Amino acid sequence: MTLLESVTHVCKRLAPGGWHSLMLAHGLDILSESLDTELARPLAVDRSVAGFEDFALDGIRGIEPAMPSRSLLYHALASPQVTVDGDGQALRLFPEASEIETVLDYVYSINPPTLEDLRQLAGTAPLAVLAFASEYRNAVDTVHGRHADLCFSRTGIARVGTAPALYDPALRSFVPVVEDDSYGIRVMPARYSAWIAMRLRGDEQRFVPMDFQAKIDADLDFWVPLHKLFNGSQCLTGMDLAVVLDNYQINEKLRQIHMRHRGTGWEEPEISQPPFVVTDGLAHWAPATDLGPGVLLPQVMPRLVEPVDYQGQPLSFCMPVGTGGMVHGRHRLNADGSIDDLNDLENVLELVDAGGYRTLHYRDGTADGWVRAHCQALEQFIPSVAAYSVIGPPDFFPFCTQRKLMDWANEQPAFPGPNIWHARLDALSNVRYCANQYLKDNLFSTQDRGVTAIVGLLDACDSPCLPQTALPVTRPSSLPDGAAGVFFPGWEVGRVRESDADGNVFDMLSGYHLASPFPEDVKICAAVGSFWPGVAPDSARVFERTYPTIIPLKDQETGGDGSIAWDGQQGPRLVSLESGLVAQYRAYAHTDYTQVALNGQYSLQQTGRISQADYQDRVMSMYRVYDVLGAGADRPMRNNWPLLSFIEVQRPDAELDIAQQQAGHSLNGRVYRFLMYKRGEVQVAPEDFKLRNVEVEQQVILLVSTEAILIKREASLWQLAIE
Repeated sequence: MTLLESVTHVCKRLAPGGWHSLMLAHGLDILSESLDTELARPLAVDRSVAGFEDFALDGIRGIEPAMPSRSLLYHALASPQVTVDGDGQALRLFPEASEIETVLDYVYSINPPTLEDLRQLAGTAPLAVLAFASEYRNAVDTVHGRHADLCFSRTGIARVGTAPALYDPALRSFVPVVEDDSYGIRVMPARYSAWIAMRLRGDEQRFVPMDFQAKIDADLDFWVPLHKLFNGSQCLTGMDLAVVLDNYQINEKLRQIHMRHRGTGWEEPEISQPPFVVTDGLAHWAPATDLGPGVLLPQVMPRLVEPVDYQGQPLSFCMPVGTGGMVHGRHRLNADGSIDDLNDLENVLELVDAGGYRTLHYRDGTADGWVRAHCQALEQFIPSVAAYSVIGPPDFFPFCTQRKLMDWANEQPAFPGPNIWHARLDALSNVRYCANQYLKDNLFSTQDRGVTAIVGLLDACDSPCLPQTALPVTRPSSLPDGAAGVFFPGWEVGRVRESDADGNVFDMLSGYHLASPFPEDVKICAAVGSFWPGVAPDSARVFERTYPTIIPLKDQETGGDGSIAWDGQQGPRLVSLESGLVAQYRAYAHTDYTQVALNGQYSLQQTGRISQADYQDRVMSMYRVYDVLGAGADRPMRNNWPLLSFIEVQRPDAELDIAQQQAGHSLNGRVYRFLMYKRGEVQVAPEDFKLRNVEVEQQVILLVSTEAILIKREASLWQLAIE
């Protein structure tokens, strides 16, 4: 079947689902008997039709050769904004991922160039066969911001899970939530494809790369895609191509524990072999039938963390001294084979820090590696350059991205700067480190520091800029602007500082320089108020530690009222004692996030549905609350005002009515209710050493809307807060 026949089949399948009338609104008849001629003729594109507001202004055809963003049919199929027909009625059918790829191949099959044509187009720039992770995005999320377009990176971010991947055709994306299983988390794949690309020095005028950093990127090289590669004779004139993607993934976090710490009981050569090093069963290529080629799927695991066996026995090791919470060691193995849960001992932190006992190893499915494209017909002419592959932990806020949060925070006049977070905000796409130098075949150079950058196609450089009239569609992303770029040690990847043979120091990305298993990272990060990834759960309010809340989780998201908490924990509660009122917490010291994973208690049921706008609204509301309490930019003072309860008020609400009447001010729109308290002394609860009682010196209730805050301090009346 030719590509034209395949595209015809796609059009005929979709036409009765509302697509025929939708495309006729632009003058394109997708049921034309001469579809190739129909797709090539000029059209009167109607950008007032929903979903086409950000279609390139200079796009005038159903298919524009080698220009996907100017190809109306491709935009219609690939854009998540296209969900209704020309009359505003919901489309009844949506394209499969494989069909979108087929149309993209067709875009590059019209008047296919020769390799020499591409050489002339590149000029003096070197050419290579590149593997890219890519997404078609709305205008606001593209490299240039002018119109909807493809975005590319040489780093793809897949994510582990306990349930099979699910593609949502309407969203044009994979989704991580399992609708009928509160504790199910779907694996999230990354899509890779092969392109002939040219190497260019960073150039802001040519949009290389996204978020151009003038002091850094102007001196770095970036690979920019020129022409998509696919199988057959329609890709490059005079060549019959067979394009193959291969991949290599490795999880060596157990090995690294024994490399970094002495006296663990394990050494070479054992630690360089399974199960200390895992390269099999981490990921595989999905069948191309429905998803199209190049979808790298992490292996579904029964649990996010699993015990490790070695030679038929549970794998144990001698717990090192002072791992800083980076190594799980809370299950002590006794000589008789019995296991003590150190969480049940009062001095668990001292025991874990001192080490010296045998404990069990656990592994997760995270990894890093590479994806490489092979095309035998081209190998004698141009080299192949690999992409960096990351298999990271779950994203508990899949509809929020690090880059959007960073941009939003930098634009907020209310903030004294983005330092309301404990660490600076940054996206992995803005990091300029080389990829792991110790991966098999050593495919990455230390000078190749643009591997996580996001780039676009150069044909958009001179396109007119569209007004931003439509809100972008939020959906999960496998590109690195949705991943964290601050490493202490990291979330998806970590930073390792190394020296080359000449003594030159360089920074590289790695998957092994992280906690083992990954829930140890999750615990640290979440408990200090969304520390290194700005987009992460904030459990500061769940524990007795003195860290302010940055992104407040609602009571039901922290297990309140019997709801399912994202981390299997429960938030604090008010308890009246003879000595006075206390906030009672489950102690941080006795909370084991690895055990949560072993119990299968992580959940995306609630956090997995929070939008970017909602996330940012919560951050702003929390900051405004601290500001009203006189602690907006004062971190020590914020530490003294823990958040005890956070809910969204559902109208009608008696408390809201009384507050508005007493304050003489009505709150419009959405209203949040914050219960804050001034903390006093912290004591171990006498009835249970796993609990902490924190003295409540003063309570404050705040009702927060977009434009105003009403405040009530204990017995006082409600007042309009001064902001």
